Amino acid sequence: MSAEFLSQNLRLARLFNELSLQELADAVGKSRQYLSRLESGIEQPTEGLALGLAEALDVLPGFFTALDAMPIADEQCHFRKQLTTKVALRQVARAKGEMFKRLVSVLDRNLDFPTYGFLHEEPATPEDIEKVADACRAKWGLGLGPIANMIRVAENAGAVLMHMDGLSNEIDAISFATRRPVITLNAEGKSACRIRFGIAHEIGHLTMHVGVQTGDRLTESQANRFASAFLMPRAYFIKECQQAFRGSRFSWSAMSDIKLKWKVSKAAILYRGRQLGVFSEDQYRSGVIYLRRHSQAIKEDEDDAIVPEVPEIVYDGLLVLEQQCGMPRSAIAREMFIKPKLLDQLLGVQETVSAENVVNLFGQIAGKAKQHCES
Repeated sequence: MSAEFLSQNLRLARLFNELSLQELADAVGKSRQYLSRLESGIEQPTEGLALGLAEALDVLPGFFTALDAMPIADEQCHFRKQLTTKVALRQVARAKGEMFKRLVSVLDRNLDFPTYGFLHEEPATPEDIEKVADACRAKWGLGLGPIANMIRVAENAGAVLMHMDGLSNEIDAISFATRRPVITLNAEGKSACRIRFGIAHEIGHLTMHVGVQTGDRLTESQANRFASAFLMPRAYFIKECQQAFRGSRFSWSAMSDIKLKWKVSKAAILYRGRQLGVFSEDQYRSGVIYLRRHSQAIKEDEDDAIVPEVPEIVYDGLLVLEQQCGMPRSAIAREMFIKPKLLDQLLGVQETVSAENVVNLFGQIAGKAKQHCES
């Protein structure tokens, strides 16, 4: 091949398609060992083999020689995952997030997205984290009450979010701390409350862990503390927790009302109440046991009453580019050096859901895109 074949791009496309080395080797008529040498950069494929790999992976041949404008270092990649998640599942999840990041890079070149608005702090104590969460709310004008739409909060701050199919159930979200932060969400079987907490968790990473490799117990607990403080600020939430515990026992009807008002799970309310010192360790434990005994450890009774939030900026941006710039999705796919089929797989099918009190960015993007396309 005339241009250098980038082994990391082959690995990215294979993992995105959830293929093992053996499965891809079988598809192109090569051995697993030979494919391993290609991914390690030891071998360079012939032009014919590169065409075969592109066909098998739904990419264009140029994908294998295209440099990534924003390569991701380990310390820029943050997972909301169980600490026991297998390495192979993390690798697939990261590949899906990286492909999304490449889509965002193309959109960012053609649209004016919101200005980066994340704070960068290095809290050392739980008290510091509480203050950072309050500072983020203040910076973004959210007040101290319930947040109507967490996806819009993150997108208004300059991040780009999208639900992604094919992520392991053990992984809730992935974020990349690049100049245009991206957050990939796993919505499969997850409640709206859990997704909202996951977004807040990733905002915590983007705020507190710039340049820090995450995934250990310390950074995960810090991000969880931030998410709790951000979604349930102590200035208001101490009183809410006091309402949920009357006399010597929990009022589960009051707990349900708090959940629907703040759009957080009852498990998260219990966790926050213990953090704030309203619930003792024994009271917290009894609340968790109650949820388990009533089959609410994973899915809680009120989950279906809370409308899931839907990312808007990617789908609005694609619509703007097609309607105002004459740039259909097929053109976006070409810029990414992938086939439209793979782009459709990346995007999935989403429906737009409105939110009450966080601004929709479509009008801003549309106006700026029109100026961009006409210039």
